[in-house]
Amino acid sequence: MVHAARKAFWDSKDPASWTAEEKQTILSRSPWAREGFARMEEPKRTTPGYGNDGRPVTGPPDTRPGSPPGGVNSVPIGEPIPPPPPKSLGQPVQFRVLARWETAKPVRLAGAPEVPELAGQFYVLRLRGLPLMPPPKVKAGEAAAPDPNEGMLQAIQAGSRLERAGKAAFRCAHLFKGSADASNDVLLFFARGADPITIADKVVTLESRFEVLHLSVPFPLKDMMYKGELAL
Repeated sequence: MVHAARKAFWDSKDPASWTAEEKQTILSRSPWAREGFARMEEPKRTTPGYGNDGRPVTGPPDTRPGSPPGGVNSVPIGEPIPPPPPKSLGQPVQFRVLARWETAKPVRLAGAPEVPELAGQFYVLRLRGLPLMPPPKVKAGEAAAPDPNEGMLQAIQAGSRLERAGKAAFRCAHLFKGSADASNDVLLFFARGADPITIADKVVTLESRFEVLHLSVPFPLKDMMYKGELAL
C-alpha cells in the first residue's frame, strides 16, 4: 500500500492526467486495493482416541507417567484403527487474493469495470484470485453445464462480512461472479444501511470464510480519503 509522506498523486493531479501506470497503481496497489491470503485452516479433530482400557476417550487426556501422548494406547479387538493425525506439510495452503473497493471514486476514475452500484445503496468489493474452477466447455447445441463453483460461491456469500470495532458487521447481501477474463473474480455487495462507515471507524476489515479457507483484509480508513472525503 502507498504510504508516501507527500500528497498522493490521486489528490494532487487531475484524473485526466493520470498515467496508465498510476491508474494501475490505484487498481492494484493502493488504499482501495489490498492483497490478502485465503488460507486453508486446519480442521479440528473430532474423532476420539482410545484409552488404556480400550474404550474411546471422551474426557481429558491421560497424563499419568508412562502414558503415551494424549492417553491413546490401544484399539479394541475388531474395532477399526483410528486414522493418524494429519501431518504438517510446512507452509499452509493459501491463495493470494486482491480485494478492491469497486464503488470508491478513485477506483472508478482509474478505469475499473462498471458495476451495478444500485443508486449508491451498496459497498461493492471485488475479490480477484479466488480458487474457482474454470467454466466447463460447452459444445454447440449442448445445454449449459452447471457451474462447478456454485457451492463455493454460496459459501463465500454466506461467510463474507465487513467488520468494524464495536459495531454490527455488514453482511454480504448479493454476490456476482465474473466471466471471460474475470472468471475468477466475484463482486460482493454490502448494504450501506442506516449506519454507514465513517472515518471514526478507523479500520474496516473484510472477513470471508468459505469451505476450509479464511480471508482477512484490513482497510485503514485514514488512507482511503480522496479530495478530503472518505471514498468507499
